[in-house]
Amino acid sequence: MAWDALFRVPLLGALLRLFGAFPVDVRPGRGSLAYAEARALVERGELVGLFPEGRRSRSGWMEPHLREGAARLAWETGAPLIPATITGAFRAWPYFRALPEPARIRVRYHEPIDPSPYRQRPREEGVAALLAELRRRVERTLMPGVKADLKLSVLYRAPAPWPRLSESIPPLGLALLVFWKTRSFAVVWPCYAYIGYLLLDLLVIPQRRIVKWIRNGSGAAFTLLYGGWAVPRLGLPEVPGAAGLLAVLAGAAFPYLYERGRVTSSFLEGMVVAGLLELGALYLGPTGLGPHLALPLYAAAYAWERRTVFWRWAVPMLVAYSILVPLWLGGNVELLPHAIAGLMAWLVVRLLPRGAARASERPEPPSSMLGLGKGGAA
Repeated sequence: MAWDALFRVPLLGALLRLFGAFPVDVRPGRGSLAYAEARALVERGELVGLFPEGRRSRSGWMEPHLREGAARLAWETGAPLIPATITGAFRAWPYFRALPEPARIRVRYHEPIDPSPYRQRPREEGVAALLAELRRRVERTLMPGVKADLKLSVLYRAPAPWPRLSESIPPLGLALLVFWKTRSFAVVWPCYAYIGYLLLDLLVIPQRRIVKWIRNGSGAAFTLLYGGWAVPRLGLPEVPGAAGLLAVLAGAAFPYLYERGRVTSSFLEGMVVAGLLELGALYLGPTGLGPHLALPLYAAAYAWERRTVFWRWAVPMLVAYSILVPLWLGGNVELLPHAIAGLMAWLVVRLLPRGAARASERPEPPSSMLGLGKGGAA
């Protein structure tokens, strides 16, 4: 059951009907047709999902008033109520924002509520008691999320940390290496610019969610971009198809927008390690095809070991890329140090101690959803 206005949106309405949804007019006294359709579906043994709040929350918390349609439907048909909570939806798309942001959304189903004891009471009393029990169970589930969201909002606005090792070692190390080779300050200016950005983030830039996302990914982005630019200036072979490799790595990093903060940060720190180890491997096996093997191989090993989002599709594609592309471009035994570099980066990250959970991996308060069904979970 979904808001009828959504069915008038081009394409979205057809998609909702494809998923089996049917419209409901949420204005007072206008939902009788949708209720009759929902009751007919339940009596045929179908599962029907309802949002008892009746609208999107403007604050992220559950609305204070729940509509009684779900409880009344369960009371009249004897179908169990299956409470469900959704976490992450408000963080992904707040009410007053035009476009959504990537966020991990999770749906949890809870123990069904048997309406039989409530059907022994008069109708109005039984429906009210059933609705009260539904609210009690949902609120009990919501409270941990409410507390976590308060912590989350504070952490997103907390002062920026001092530069981490994965942020400070690449610009300083690469600046020294490139300057030693070229004796030119002009070629190390990106290192100064990146260090300046870290200081601005520490002292000036207001902290919010997107700012912390950019900061967390900046170390890996700088290492790959500046490292690739500096390779020929160090007298090493230029990487053919570097833009394509960066596109592959960006695709490999995309699922981590939906992962826990600790997993994402660990992956990005490992990419820094992989980039630095690959730079060393270029001295041992001087072939520009090495990064096409080492970096995707690290990403594949990490996704496989952590069972990250989409890993079943990402791992085969990354492994195939890391093997077939270098061979297709004429790779040979010189690729061996690069394979070792990619796997060593994965081992380094795997052996590092896992710290406390970061802000972005904590859950947020869910809004509520309700499933109704004859035979079990909706």
